[in-house]
Amino acid sequence: METPKLKLLSRAMQAYTWRMQALSANIANLDTPDYQRVSVTFEETLQEVRHAVPGSRDVTDVKPKMRVEEGPPVLENELMELADTQMRTQFATRALKEHFSMLRISITGRTG
Repeated sequence: METPKLKLLSRAMQAYTWRMQALSANIANLDTPDYQRVSVTFEETLQEVRHAVPGSRDVTDVKPKMRVEEGPPVLENELMELADTQMRTQFATRALKEHFSMLRISITGRTG
């Protein structure tokens, strides 16, 4: 059974996986002539939907999107975004662990 929370966390993990891949490609191609930076959007769209008119769109419908940016990647920016993405991934992983822990408790009635 996929709950809205699980669906949203799944989409977040997909976004962070894609973002790590994009950042890796950006770093690997720092010196490649005419290479255009690749990015992944997710949080911005999620915030827009959360602040929109209630009922106009469900947050679980938000999907990550990959796009090509103007200009080449900058190493310092890529490394900062890499660190940010790692923290977001850890947060989402903890939230998933808690979600499945609560499911296990509700099914078995035991905490351990």
